[in-house]
Amino acid sequence: MVLLIWFLFFSRKTYFASLHTQMKLEEGYEFRFKVEKIINLPDESYYVLLSEFNKKFLLPTGFYQEYNIKVGNEIICKIDKINCNGKVFLEPISPIYSAGEKDIFTLFETGQRETRKTKDKYSVIKAKSNKTSRAIVVNFPNTLKYLQGENYLCEVIKIKKGEAHLKLISKT
Repeated sequence: MVLLIWFLFFSRKTYFASLHTQMKLEEGYEFRFKVEKIINLPDESYYVLLSEFNKKFLLPTGFYQEYNIKVGNEIICKIDKINCNGKVFLEPISPIYSAGEKDIFTLFETGQRETRKTKDKYSVIKAKSNKTSRAIVVNFPNTLKYLQGENYLCEVIKIKKGEAHLKLISKT
């Protein structure tokens, strides 16, 4: 029984400061943060998050409007990336979808995006469901005849910057 509880507790890679007071932040792990306040900087508004280790982080507010994050809330964020300069990129756990979930999405707009590092362009199809208006289909067949307003059963592959990345399963 103890082993089962331990497995369930740690299987999401979640650590708590009370158990690990000297924990280092590592990519892929989840930690608790308290939302202290919102600050407005010239480029954007940010949540000021206080970690379990009393370290502060900034999280852009714009990507997470649908998450209903409020000052005083405690949220769990995954360490998405730590760059070579030590900057930590956080991704709050979505209250809307998680990887592997399936739902019906309406396709509504095609577009082009580019990668940050290489500036390579890739195509996306914007999608929405009855739960979110922030979703995209990234890897879709070139033979897909895109028709605005069509519904598809999709699987959530990942959540990045508050946006669900989808894989098309079938037309509904």
